[in-house]
Amino acid sequence: MTNQEFSDEFDVLLSSFTKSANFGEQASSHDIVLDEYEKSVFLSKAQEEIVINLYNGKNVFGESFEKTEELRRYLSDIVETVTLSTKIIGLTGLTSTSVFYMLPVDLWFITYESVLLTDSNLGCLNNTRAVVIPVTQDQFYKINRNPFRGPSLRKVLRLDTENDVVELVSNYNIASYLIRYIRRPVPIVLEGLPTELSLNNTTAATECELSPALHRIILDRAVQLAIGSKFSNIKTN
Repeated sequence: MTNQEFSDEFDVLLSSFTKSANFGEQASSHDIVLDEYEKSVFLSKAQEEIVINLYNGKNVFGESFEKTEELRRYLSDIVETVTLSTKIIGLTGLTSTSVFYMLPVDLWFITYESVLLTDSNLGCLNNTRAVVIPVTQDQFYKINRNPFRGPSLRKVLRLDTENDVVELVSNYNIASYLIRYIRRPVPIVLEGLPTELSLNNTTAATECELSPALHRIILDRAVQLAIGSKFSNIKTN
């Protein structure tokens, strides 16, 4: 669906929800009229809601996005894979061997993560991969020294810190950190915005990058948000 189609169908759906006027009132007083920026806000918000719901299984299928091929295709355009090799120096960790990495700025949800272990102590198993397991600080203190649940040849622990920095705890030297993640989708901006306005730091016109199969769902949800916002304001005024 193009931006023009999004805009035109948004107007059509809004008009179909126009509240009937009470006796003695003009019908136009109940019309919902939105400019292109306002429609872009609702479309972008609806898009983000749907991505989050697809990820966590709060959708009509009741399943997370990797359960079926159909759901995987819905979000395939916003799945990214990066390998981080530059460590952040000078931070204090929970262990003397902790290493730190800065996560990508557009990262929303990590779906897979592993590290490449390069350590002479591994012998013939040098340059092997270990999965990364996220843990809370409470969990970490309970399992760090546990030979079965703590870091090992096959497992590295990850703790989240501030400012999108993660702390990795491993028994062996980490050469690189691989992450596959769902990134935040580019907002749907129906037309270029003036300099004083932006959506997620975007001012240029941008089209929906998700699967066309989701466009109608996004549109319907955006209209619902617009109507809910309009009549909520009426009740509070």
